[in-house]
Amino acid sequence: MKTNKRFMLFLIILIFSVLIMITYKKNNKKLDSEEIKTVAGIQAIPVTSYVVERSYWDYWKTYYGKIRSVSEQSITAYVREFVSAVYVDVGDKVSVGQVLCELEKITQTTELASQLTDFQNAKRDLERKKRLYDAGGISKKEVEQALALLNERRARLQEAQTTMHRTAMRSSMEGVVISKDIDVGEVAEPGRELFRLADLNKLEVEVMLASSDAVILDVGSPCRILCRNTITRGSVKRIDPEAQSETGMYKTVISLERPVNLYPGTFVEIQIRLDSRKNTIVIPDDLLRRERNEVYVFIIKENQAFKRKIVPGRAQDGLLEVRSELEEGEILVRRGVDQVYDGAPILEEVSP
Repeated sequence: MKTNKRFMLFLIILIFSVLIMITYKKNNKKLDSEEIKTVAGIQAIPVTSYVVERSYWDYWKTYYGKIRSVSEQSITAYVREFVSAVYVDVGDKVSVGQVLCELEKITQTTELASQLTDFQNAKRDLERKKRLYDAGGISKKEVEQALALLNERRARLQEAQTTMHRTAMRSSMEGVVISKDIDVGEVAEPGRELFRLADLNKLEVEVMLASSDAVILDVGSPCRILCRNTITRGSVKRIDPEAQSETGMYKTVISLERPVNLYPGTFVEIQIRLDSRKNTIVIPDDLLRRERNEVYVFIIKENQAFKRKIVPGRAQDGLLEVRSELEEGEILVRRGVDQVYDGAPILEEVSP
């Protein structure tokens, strides 16, 4: 009887022990996972991470400039005269020597006829005096005076012929009429621009740069011209050595690698590469914390986040150049960077 009681007691103790072990294992699994989430009783902060890498760093800065033709011609009036005919309009193609418009010739025709008469009279007078000189009737000085008068009349005749020729406004280049400021019946004043021509097959961009960018930019630096959802590549052709007195900006000319279907005067967006380096530490800017005038990141070590001040460089397109205090291969807090603090326990999660 005592033996049966002892056996039953042993069996109860054994069953109770098995139940305790099973319960302990279940609770131990929970403790294992919770142990990671807590350090000294503090709840861990879930974060995602970013591994620091070295890469190429091209820094582009955006400016706005204006398309212009490499070759342009301004057609201006030489004399004050009424316009009698206009043969072209804006957008028309023109060739070398083509007449664009004509001025009235009444005044110039009269002047040309007068100068021609004076020249012919001076020529006849010189011939007469030469015969008299050969006969001994006049001195050599009188012949020289007649020759000087003939040369003067010839110069005036040539000037009148040139003025007559200039009553027809001609193109000296192949191109397109990009502006027109004259109509039939209007008076063309001397020096007034009547037409402007441009060669649309050879275009460039004029842009004004700040002095801080102009001093580090080199001729030949690559550029990108953005317009109408297209990108055209180019390069820096020339930088003026002197800043403009009104703005302190430096005029810079950018050449294009291929023709573009744009008119001179069109404003475009230009991206100029100011810096290009290899093996540069570049990180996304959403890894940063800013406090006052300082920039920080958080390094992950042994399930904790540690604050580290960095020296930032230039930023663009959501990326930041880091000039010091970070090494390739270090792991940074990304998502959750606004919740962590120096020494905070963290739970690193897999990025979605």
